[in-house]
Amino acid sequence: MIRIWRIVPIMNGNLKKAIWKSALAAMLLASSSFAGYGFSDYRDRDQSHFVMKDPKPFRPDKEVVTVVMREAIPRGGGYTYQYPRENPEPVLTDKYAMEGALSMEIELIASDYSGVAICIAGSVDLTPYLEEGVLEFWIKGAQGGENALFVLVDDGVKSNGESLQVKLRSKSLGEITTEWKHFSIPLKLFGNTGVYWDAKNTREVMLPFSWSNFKGFRLEVRKDENESFKVWIDDIVIKKHGKPYEGPAHYPFRNEI
Repeated sequence: MIRIWRIVPIMNGNLKKAIWKSALAAMLLASSSFAGYGFSDYRDRDQSHFVMKDPKPFRPDKEVVTVVMREAIPRGGGYTYQYPRENPEPVLTDKYAMEGALSMEIELIASDYSGVAICIAGSVDLTPYLEEGVLEFWIKGAQGGENALFVLVDDGVKSNGESLQVKLRSKSLGEITTEWKHFSIPLKLFGNTGVYWDAKNTREVMLPFSWSNFKGFRLEVRKDENESFKVWIDDIVIKKHGKPYEGPAHYPFRNEI
């Protein structure tokens, strides 16, 4: 036992020296390898793989209550989903952009009931803005004349976790064209009656929509209402105020249970 305790400190000392020598050699090698190679070179090492565009600047807007999608899928717990599962996932693309550098490409299965939802982290209380608030976004169609439903969803607090939806027909608010078009839709047009699909009983269930727990935006199509459906959407926001609605009187026709 005595001999072992005498040897170990010597071995540890030699080991420490060897480690320090190795670390010093690695530092010298690294410094020589990065000589003349700045951080900007490292940051832009993949630049050749992408077409880099100068982003269009965003206009500061204190009227925005919440951003649903702008330059990115919502972070910090935000997410997207599509249905049915076979439907292509939404993707961010630099092919088109109204503001900034990116838009979201959404392709839906025209021969089925399909949709894509963009959900924020947590939820937002929109009840203070129901009278004057608006949903705003830009949209561009691949063919023009696409027929869709613009949908808001809550977080399911009133329906056992199933998100309630309030929907408006795109064509009742204007045409989707092959050029960027701006939609500004008063929140009160969506009404107070939410609906969700009860898969167990294969029926729609109507309940009061939870405006105090707004969760996100959804774009959907009904079966066989389009030959194909592909659009790009950008800068989806909820604002405190918007222009007065100038559409049909008393629309929507069913806004209360």
